[in-house]
Amino acid sequence: MKPFKISVVIPSYNKVKYVRQTLDSIFLQKYPDFEVIIQDGSSTDGTLEIIKEFAKKYPKIIKWESEKDKGQLDAINKGFRKAGGDIFTFINADDVYEKEAFNSVADVYSKNPSALWFAGRGIVMDEKGKEIARAITWYKNLLLLVNKYYLLLITNYLMQPSVFITRGAYEKCGPFTGTENFITEYELWLKLGRTKMPVVINKNLSGFRIEPSTKTKRMFNRILKEDERIAYKYSKNRFILPFHKLHNLGRIIIERFV
Repeated sequence: MKPFKISVVIPSYNKVKYVRQTLDSIFLQKYPDFEVIIQDGSSTDGTLEIIKEFAKKYPKIIKWESEKDKGQLDAINKGFRKAGGDIFTFINADDVYEKEAFNSVADVYSKNPSALWFAGRGIVMDEKGKEIARAITWYKNLLLLVNKYYLLLITNYLMQPSVFITRGAYEKCGPFTGTENFITEYELWLKLGRTKMPVVINKNLSGFRIEPSTKTKRMFNRILKEDERIAYKYSKNRFILPFHKLHNLGRIIIERFV
């Protein structure tokens, strides 16, 4: 059987410290058919030199452009419009994929051809690549094993770079939404989940980096507020929504100690 083609979109802007690690994690996958689409927002810190180095080495795999854009959301949606694969995903230019992630996704898709999307486990790491927030990751992985829509309405327990979407599902439910400052992939997850929940891949597929400069860290409260707005948009359940609000309060308290 011909392998499924995987399209990986990378939004980047001034990520010279980490982008090589991100690209290395992709090209060490040993998967036979994938493409990498890099949407750079006119980086000025040396990121472009690394992108050009990889593009020269893998000219048939990497498509890239560097131009002013309207932020992460704009970059990701531009990249997905260019994607030619059977399966789509995006990863930020400071995160990494675990070994054999692509093979794991393709193998599960071949066994579940009617699936719309897939979600694996992941780890959270700091600026040095050391795993952190183990208790939070354990909790999210527990919810992932249960994997019910009502739980997804209570909290976004999916590890973003460990989520892969079929082309048909994205064309039906996309594009991503968000604000000028950040993407809210949570809305797309709820759109997809309302039709069919993801097929769970019980393996670590990615490492999600949190360090002082990341938007997740800098805009944590605003992101939670936006998540709450989205949850109210997709459910009017008077039991689920208070739990979402309570869960966010717990996340704010935990964030102060992590």
